[in-house]
Amino acid sequence: MKLILKEDISKLGRKGDIVNVAKGYARNYLIPKNLAMAATAKNVTMAERMQAKRQAVLEESSELADSIQQALADAHLVIAKNSTDEGTLYAAVTNAEIIESIEKFSTFKLEENQVNVEKQVKEIGLHTVNVQLSSDVSFDVTLEIVPETK
Repeated sequence: MKLILKEDISKLGRKGDIVNVAKGYARNYLIPKNLAMAATAKNVTMAERMQAKRQAVLEESSELADSIQQALADAHLVIAKNSTDEGTLYAAVTNAEIIESIEKFSTFKLEENQVNVEKQVKEIGLHTVNVQLSSDVSFDVTLEIVPETK
């Protein structure tokens, strides 16, 4: 059964895509949950407009991601945290703290899922944090953890 997706569905397609699915999946899940509609001639033209709109948004977000990458390319973020005398932090650095530091540095607001820390930051020193803005824009930022002065 041919349907046009109204929402992005993982492992099936993106909004505006025309997909071919089993009749039961369409009747029992996709259509009742308003995730898809029948692929009539009228709806196909609407799907083409949805795809064009999605492409325009993708291009705009790609330009924004490139500008963020250029602004943060050589960024050296500094976060002050309470620590022991040996240099171990009392609490690990959170994504929210990293995002706040990036926002102070560049005024760009990132989402929690765009910041990837390979291993929890629990020590004073230099660390590398990966920022994944889109599927094709990813870069590393240097994060320095310093002891908080009292």
